[in-house]
Amino acid sequence: MTGTDRGTLLHNMSAPPKSVVKYSGLADLAIAAGPGGSGGAGMKVTGKGVFGTPVRFVLPADLAEKSFADILRHLEVDPSSDPKRQLIGLINARANELPLPDACVVIPAAEAHELVWADALSALSILSKCSDCIWLRAKDPALKAALVRQQASLLVPPLFAGRLRET
Repeated sequence: MTGTDRGTLLHNMSAPPKSVVKYSGLADLAIAAGPGGSGGAGMKVTGKGVFGTPVRFVLPADLAEKSFADILRHLEVDPSSDPKRQLIGLINARANELPLPDACVVIPAAEAHELVWADALSALSILSKCSDCIWLRAKDPALKAALVRQQASLLVPPLFAGRLRET
């Protein structure tokens, strides 16, 4: 391919270079919450017209100051020589068991939101895999962030709401 042919190929794109594609179909559900670029960074859900079932997850307050080995003992699991790795394995296994979609919107936690799973491992499975905006099942757990956050609510889509009590 010669230099002139390459230029023709590069200009035969459906969008010019450095284009930013934005979707605003759900913009009325979110408000700017600080600095952020494209995508969902810096956005918060307002709660107006939100469609789904809010489910709250709460970590027992006394776990915030505990070591990974102590958290395992709280879960009635004997700590191994690498308690952090062991806890991450348990969190990932529990996250895979929860009858939730692979991603859920995180909304501000409220006492009125149902606490379907009150156990600490379920709470760790949610809190360690979520940001301020989204929970991702496939995300690597951030244990320290989970211990700081203490609680969060997920907005579970209607197709999954009927399955909430399966586990």
